Amino acid sequence: MDPFNKLPAELRVKILVKIRCRRTTSRLVQASPIMREQYLTSRAHITRTLLALDLDAEMVRDAMAVILCSPQYSSGGYATFLDRRRCRYCEAQQLSNLLLEPLTDRNRTLIDELDKLHGRLLFFIEDYLTKATAVFPPREYRCLSVFSPRQTQLTFKGQPISARFDAENLTGPERKRLLRAFLRYELGSLTWQMGDISECRENKRHECLHTGSEHRLRRKPSPGDEDAMFCIHTYPDPLDREAIRCVHTYLESLYGAMFAQCADSELPSSSRRLDAGYYLDAFYAHPDDYLFAMGAEGRLPGTSHLASFGFGLVTPLLRSATSGGRQGRARLKRWFRDANFSYVMGDVLRWYPHLGDSFYAAAAAAAEGEAYKRGPAMYRMLCPRISNTFKTHKKLYRQRAWVFFDDDRLIHLLAESRIFRRRKTSSRRNLITRTLNGTRGGCGDRRLMRLLLQINHRSGTADNAGHLLKTR
Repeated sequence: MDPFNKLPAELRVKILVKIRCRRTTSRLVQASPIMREQYLTSRAHITRTLLALDLDAEMVRDAMAVILCSPQYSSGGYATFLDRRRCRYCEAQQLSNLLLEPLTDRNRTLIDELDKLHGRLLFFIEDYLTKATAVFPPREYRCLSVFSPRQTQLTFKGQPISARFDAENLTGPERKRLLRAFLRYELGSLTWQMGDISECRENKRHECLHTGSEHRLRRKPSPGDEDAMFCIHTYPDPLDREAIRCVHTYLESLYGAMFAQCADSELPSSSRRLDAGYYLDAFYAHPDDYLFAMGAEGRLPGTSHLASFGFGLVTPLLRSATSGGRQGRARLKRWFRDANFSYVMGDVLRWYPHLGDSFYAAAAAAAEGEAYKRGPAMYRMLCPRISNTFKTHKKLYRQRAWVFFDDDRLIHLLAESRIFRRRKTSSRRNLITRTLNGTRGGCGDRRLMRLLLQINHRSGTADNAGHLLKTR
């Protein structure tokens, strides 16, 4: 007997809304016929309610811009394609919040598209956080997730490795931060041609008929113009900029994982002996490690270039890498080897050059200032203790999704956050601060490595960490 039969319809709907996890909802409606019937009956209401919980009005407009700027809505010749895409963006920015309007046939179609986009981004967010919260990130960062509600594990060459993160474990603010960053990155990748996008957004006008090159001749580029390629504001908030960098780092890692699985590679062991002199090699997953194993003879761009295409390109490639077995990976390797990216290499990165930490370094430093104090607790804790001279430290924290979390409850290995939380370990805190600020001669990384391993060993979070404390 189905226990949900005894519940009124209103309570069943509240249960389906309260779950907020697509995988759990899928399992529930498969196990309970009455809940399946209730879900199908109230699907429109449930979908609108769940989307309204995750997306504010600005995020809905950005999401609609992603939908309207997609290739299915923008077709024709190259120039027509760009002009239409620019006008589609302006149209999306003038739309009211569809989640608050009465349901019409057009709104139903757009809400269905919005729900699909929301689900696709949540899939990538869960994959990102699975790797960001792993005990040994280089291991999980070589794995891929399968596009299937029944598959709940990361896989490496078809073999399940570890359980995927559940977005239900996120707080409301964390979900919104992640969805906002992923939406803006995808929108930026779709609108990288739009040199005047900031003007269109601010003035709410359809003056989108000049090309990006004409715009560059009309007005000198500035840090604000480059940042406007993200369709945020003329001068985006430093926290938003760092969040988008985190998404870029994650997309780089997806291509790195595909390269690793197409190549003759094996997963690194989390219990291997780590040389204390190679802290970054031990905990940072380098996305370009297997780039040359693809056999593209220099024609294949690096993962940073590929990431700039957003989720539209990586989605079908990920399906090929995970669903076709060995033959699928072989086809993917041939595609990477035969693809010609030379015709887009000059302009495709037009919208994201400021992702690099050295781009407009002085302006970026002046803009960031004390902005980190408005960020989440994890970011506030770690940001002032990182030196800008050690770029890999920032990349390491971006792989850990440091700008999104309210606290360190989900991080298994990020020992610094535990240290900074305890006043009794001020001497260790000072040691890490001095190390991150640039101890010369390479000994800084070795000292930090030993300290991290000691803390992990005492907290029981690292595998077989005892023998790792030995000196070289």
